[in-house]
Amino acid sequence: MPPSHLAHCQLGYRPASPKSLTLVPDPVAATGLPERIPFYLRALLDRIPRDQAPPPAWNTRFFNWPFDLARGALQPERGRIAFTGELRRTETRWGLFWQGEFTTFAREGNWQIETDHGSTYPITIKADLYDRIQRGYVHYLSCQRSGCDVPGLRRAEHLDDGVLDTTGQQIAATGGWYDAGDLRKWLFLTLPNLAALAALARQGHPGLRTAASQEIRWGNRYFHAMMASDGQLWEDLAGGTFKAGLEMKKDWWFENHPGCNADNAGGRYTDNIPASGDERIIRTTYNPAVQFLFVRTQCVVAGLLDPAEAARCRELAAKAWRHGRARGHDRRTLFVAEELWAALEAHAIGLDGVATDDLRALAAELLDRQDPGGDGLQGYFMERDGADAFRCIALSCEPALALARLIELAPAGLAEVVARARTAIIRYIDGYLLADAASNPFGIGPYGVYLHRPSPELQLFRDAGRGRGVRTFIHPFNPQQIVHGTGGVVMHQASLCAKAGRLLQRPDWLAAAECMLQWTLGHNPEGLCLHTGVGYRHPTPYSAYVTQMPDAICVGHIGRPDDTPYQETSPLIEWSTQEIWDIPHAHLTEAVLWL
Repeated sequence: MPPSHLAHCQLGYRPASPKSLTLVPDPVAATGLPERIPFYLRALLDRIPRDQAPPPAWNTRFFNWPFDLARGALQPERGRIAFTGELRRTETRWGLFWQGEFTTFAREGNWQIETDHGSTYPITIKADLYDRIQRGYVHYLSCQRSGCDVPGLRRAEHLDDGVLDTTGQQIAATGGWYDAGDLRKWLFLTLPNLAALAALARQGHPGLRTAASQEIRWGNRYFHAMMASDGQLWEDLAGGTFKAGLEMKKDWWFENHPGCNADNAGGRYTDNIPASGDERIIRTTYNPAVQFLFVRTQCVVAGLLDPAEAARCRELAAKAWRHGRARGHDRRTLFVAEELWAALEAHAIGLDGVATDDLRALAAELLDRQDPGGDGLQGYFMERDGADAFRCIALSCEPALALARLIELAPAGLAEVVARARTAIIRYIDGYLLADAASNPFGIGPYGVYLHRPSPELQLFRDAGRGRGVRTFIHPFNPQQIVHGTGGVVMHQASLCAKAGRLLQRPDWLAAAECMLQWTLGHNPEGLCLHTGVGYRHPTPYSAYVTQMPDAICVGHIGRPDDTPYQETSPLIEWSTQEIWDIPHAHLTEAVLWL
């Protein structure tokens, strides 16, 4: 990490994008910096001269003096400056920064910004900038395939997946994608890829739509195999058993995330021969979120596949819907949101067994979970009976996004509940996400609200109003001692702001979404792009079995006890910030498609 550096979005910017720039100073250097620092944007390679004179024998006939390029003060009057701006000293709860912006500069091209105290990496401004994100996502998923040769990364493996944890029955469950750089195949964490791929196949770059449809088929090869004869979806393959000391009843979910409890006992290579004794285990736990995620995603992708494949998707979606509805669940907010969203998609394609009254009842139940408001933050969602605020590591905005889909589809006969959903989303984004995003210098939203502040003597909870606390990052002193990165949270918020911004015609939400994307793509205190397929400087991405996974996204920042951000920057590996993960990648892809 350089002693002082200029942080910015390393992918670049679209012409109308917000464009922010932050000087992150070395603590020693900060004491001598002026209140205001001018910055100069100029064409790439058209460097601004500095007052460092070359030796007399060097007449710059072909080259400028080629050594120590950053020495000396800038002489901008002699350079060709396309834009001049100013960084202003800003004291924040995250420390001291100098911040400015160049949003009004919209000329396409390749640029660089210089100051006397640092320079940016090359900056691209062009309209089709986000095509890079789309391409990277399709490439990343193809590299995460299980059960086939991935040239340059791994040979075909796990051709013998898997056996049930109950009876030992062999199930032909090859295929699908690994998640998080390991060899496990979680449905909760990989089913969302179908939704992102479907969006890409419908509205992405025309040159990538066929590839997206092919990835959908590959994923479904596995997902269709992970259903019991009665319509129940199984939880995962190779997740292993519960970690020592954990109990199913109280430890299955952590912050609405079921993936933090397994011991990875099945995350190994096998001999690829069925019935040889080393087959990996299918965990048959019933997970209502998985059940309804499957219904939703099968309904969404059915329209993109050939008639036979589409019929199979519809058949299995109907079967899974019937099982989920008959079996029920504990009515936690995540499950209600997933059930509503599944019902909306099933109703939209005319699946049997989903009536308008079902949509009305589920939407009303979810809307009734929204915080009624008062002093402080408002509009976030609550758990059942108001026991706590809803927080979720992987799908933090799922209630609001389910309501956004309700608005988008606007089913006949539900005008009143659609109107309520519009109001709910406005309150959620304006009264919660963006209200708290203003509390930090980079505009990222909160991780969650807490009715009861765990270990308040050890960790900071900012005031959320009405005696409640809020954090930008997950609380490190928690019962399971899991400190998970919040890259998926920020990207889900970006996806929501982008989609809702389009639906409700709110350009300020679209701008907020881009600021959140820029956080992941380099505009953060470390100046690191968390997407390894773009940008110039990255953390060390963690994959247990492929040391350099192409086009990966790290799980992202965690928060110190005082709720300031932390991203590991050394080559030492720590899963809580450097592990690669499908979830933020899928959310990012959907966000750019809406933008």
